[in-house]
Amino acid sequence: MLAWIVRLQLLVEVILYAAVGHWLVAARGWSWLGVAVAAASFALLIRLAIVCLTTTIGWFTRTPRDHDDELDLAGTVRYVLGEWLAMLADNFLYLPFEGFALRPDPHPPGEGVPVLLVHGYFSNRGIHRAIVHALEAEGASPILTFNFHKPFAPIEALAEQLEEEVRKALESTGAPRLVLVCHSMGGLIARAWMARHGCERVGKLITIASPHHGTALAHFGIGANARQMRRASTFLESLRHREGEGGPGVVATSIYSVHDNLVTPQETSRLPWAKNIAVTGLGHVDILLSARVHRVLLEELREAGVSAR
Repeated sequence: MLAWIVRLQLLVEVILYAAVGHWLVAARGWSWLGVAVAAASFALLIRLAIVCLTTTIGWFTRTPRDHDDELDLAGTVRYVLGEWLAMLADNFLYLPFEGFALRPDPHPPGEGVPVLLVHGYFSNRGIHRAIVHALEAEGASPILTFNFHKPFAPIEALAEQLEEEVRKALESTGAPRLVLVCHSMGGLIARAWMARHGCERVGKLITIASPHHGTALAHFGIGANARQMRRASTFLESLRHREGEGGPGVVATSIYSVHDNLVTPQETSRLPWAKNIAVTGLGHVDILLSARVHRVLLEELREAGVSAR
């Protein structure tokens, strides 16, 4: 469903560019080549502006950082460019054409401890392209993905679909447990699922850039799940209460960036009952494309018994 929404949005964007371009050619004497260059430039720059805006908001709402974690001018430029390029890939490939961006799940999936990748807010399985390629290049398998059917549904409803996906993954592989690797809101979905269905079937929970205690930018999102990700929301307070101080009793790792531009303040990704691993210089989407993060993730999977070289 989400892929079609994004395709429609891109189509509307192209139609608007064409309409303005037609006026520029007819009334201002522009060439169509000039229109094409201007339209492409605008499409790229508007997304760069979004990254700059979210980075600015993320800076103002940031968690206090160690001096060694501060970015200098060159580091800031690399950070913004990295997140911008990741956003372009997400907007123009991963989201609208996820079937092309990422191979289908293997059938049969094979033996071993399965890894189930769980995407986050306004996303789909295409976002896992880089992670799947990196892990499979190291022999990690089986790696399974899926799309949530209702992208703006309450997190509790998405957790029920996750129950179906977990059941299918275990039935297809014959394994008693799996590893959940969750990006962004996917971490909250996994926690809500475990709070309802238990964690006996989870060998390890790994979250990446998840707003475990909410994010300031959730106020700009749409849908019931965006409201649930607001700081101190009723959902988050209820989830924390159900888990208890010691957590759900699962081995867990939270990987996050101290410079995340969408999940802020960045300490929101830390869990008191998990191993917390901080990285630097990566944005919310770029963290999934990072070779540094891939190496950390691979080591975490090996510790969970996932087959890899």
